[in-house]
Amino acid sequence: RELPAVGREDFPRYLRALGRPPDLAGFFPSKSYDLGAFYQRAGHPIHEMLLHCRSRGRDCGPENFTAIFTRLGKCYTFNSGGPGREVLTTLQGGAGNGLELMLNVQQEEYLPVWGDTDETSYEAGVKVQIHSQEEPPFIDQLGFGVAPGFQTFVSCQQQRLVYLPPPWGDCKATPIESEFFTNYSITACRLDCETRYLAENCKTAAWCTCRVSRGWGRPPRGNANVCTPEQYKECADPALDFLVKKDSEYCACRTPCAMVRYGKELSMVKIPSKASARYLAKKFNKTEQYIADNVLVLDIFFEALNYEMIEQKKAYEVAGLLGDIGGQMGLFIGASLLTILEIFDYLYEVSARPAPPGPPRSAAARPGHGRLEPPAAPDRHPPRPPRAPVPPCAATRTVSASPRTCYLVTRL
Repeated sequence: RELPAVGREDFPRYLRALGRPPDLAGFFPSKSYDLGAFYQRAGHPIHEMLLHCRSRGRDCGPENFTAIFTRLGKCYTFNSGGPGREVLTTLQGGAGNGLELMLNVQQEEYLPVWGDTDETSYEAGVKVQIHSQEEPPFIDQLGFGVAPGFQTFVSCQQQRLVYLPPPWGDCKATPIESEFFTNYSITACRLDCETRYLAENCKTAAWCTCRVSRGWGRPPRGNANVCTPEQYKECADPALDFLVKKDSEYCACRTPCAMVRYGKELSMVKIPSKASARYLAKKFNKTEQYIADNVLVLDIFFEALNYEMIEQKKAYEVAGLLGDIGGQMGLFIGASLLTILEIFDYLYEVSARPAPPGPPRSAAARPGHGRLEPPAAPDRHPPRPPRAPVPPCAATRTVSASPRTCYLVTRL
């Protein structure tokens, strides 16, 4: 027999945790073990976990779930919208009109914990992520936990976010360049970046190019295969840990210009009740303690059939800037476009007008004086003609005896 992804130094403790003698005979780490087949065979099968399923008031079953592989192992997606699968919709909001699941977490199938590692799990339950069909799951970082012994109500509301592209914003409007994804999202960018990071670093370390099992839903294109246990332990797992903890700038993914996310509100009640514990134990042929330790109910529904739109707007456009400048000029100095044109016309006329001629430089000598006096300037203004008499129908200005009073009399 072969034991994948377990170091030789850990074999004795592992066997003791299983209640077996620490005999290493027959246990050797395999270099060609198919980790994908191991996940498929050893993962929790959906037909054993799923005790009850209802969607939109109708019964559903394992055929409505699609198996995917993530860093947490084998997972299942409901309403994936994959090839040959219809996307299910709902016509009403509120509890009872969404998805209701009763699951058995099967704690008796959990591997025993024989030491502290980075991936040691101490909890029992399931992880859930709500996402759109265009976005792949990233459940190890974006999922929320659901505990056994409780019925968890998840009220959702769809949110649509629209961001501005450069130069106003910093979102990504161009399509993704990837061998595995067609739609750009932060999750797709991260998964694609991690795959490229493994291909570069593991090849440098003299290991075959590999990828960690991810939720792509289809076999990868190109030469990237699922990592073997030895490749995962010696190369892929340390490289991913280094990428997440220390080299975060390598996979700095920009926000898409349009994205959909789901806001969640969670509430829980205890199950089973004292009145239903015996019935559930008899129905599923288990003990009451087993039902309390392993069974959970998950109810996911929309709060209302509407969505919240969050759109990023330009704070200041060119038209608004010009309008504000014109408004301020008109308010404070009474200026308009015509006034500005008149100012330019006046400046042009002043600059183009010729300078007036200066006075003559010659001077005449006065008799009896020893100095020269300039001649008197000729009167350039001719004498004005006498004013014409004012007709009787014109306005007459009458000055009173007081020097401060002046009357204007108009004769019609």
